[in-house]
Amino acid sequence: MKEIDIVNICESVLSSLATMGYESNKVESVGQLIFPVKNGGQDRISEQELRQLFIEEFKDKHEDLCYSIETPTIGKFKFGEKFEDISSGKGRSASLDMCIYKRDKNTIIRDLNIEFKFNNVSLYKIGKDILKLMKEEQNGVFILLLNNTDRGTLCNIGHTGVLDKLSQSFNRFKDNWQGNKSIQLVIISLQEKVFIHRTITDTLFENEKTVFSICENSYVNMSEINEDSGWEIVRVK
Repeated sequence: MKEIDIVNICESVLSSLATMGYESNKVESVGQLIFPVKNGGQDRISEQELRQLFIEEFKDKHEDLCYSIETPTIGKFKFGEKFEDISSGKGRSASLDMCIYKRDKNTIIRDLNIEFKFNNVSLYKIGKDILKLMKEEQNGVFILLLNNTDRGTLCNIGHTGVLDKLSQSFNRFKDNWQGNKSIQLVIISLQEKVFIHRTITDTLFENEKTVFSICENSYVNMSEINEDSGWEIVRVK
């Protein structure tokens, strides 16, 4: 089985996103998919476009694998209405945005769980996704698309940036980590045509401040992240 190169797929996805047309300005798209407008005339950019393009790239590169969408989790979860309510072990099955399966003789086996998000969403929404990826046995991937970043979108003193929320989520749910696996984090900036990524293991995230140290009492945007932080940067043309 050819290894799934998430970074390579995301690089192709970002290239496609950057050349998509918009219904609002009538500019023709390089491909068939375009960004629609919402009621009121504003552009609608969402995780739906991200997931659609990711699936297309995955299918093109991995004909040997299977996949499903909105896949029920094996574990049970209770989410409540706020971040503090989120827990696992009781409740009911949740859903994963995408699950990839490998073939083994006459069976198919879950191999990789993926969650997609758009924008600097709430701690509650990020926390739910991270808990699911930690609790399920398989390796996980969390991919978040931003339209662009500024000094505060990723991390800031108010702890409302994307990386701040990831740090809080990993710290709160670290006792739920299942199995010998990894969770890959990918954060994409559409307008800047760049993304950052790194892989978290059970031993690495024991000290989440090391993983998210670029957030310590500072404002940082995508272009200011130093590769010495452990995050790798990928730029596309």
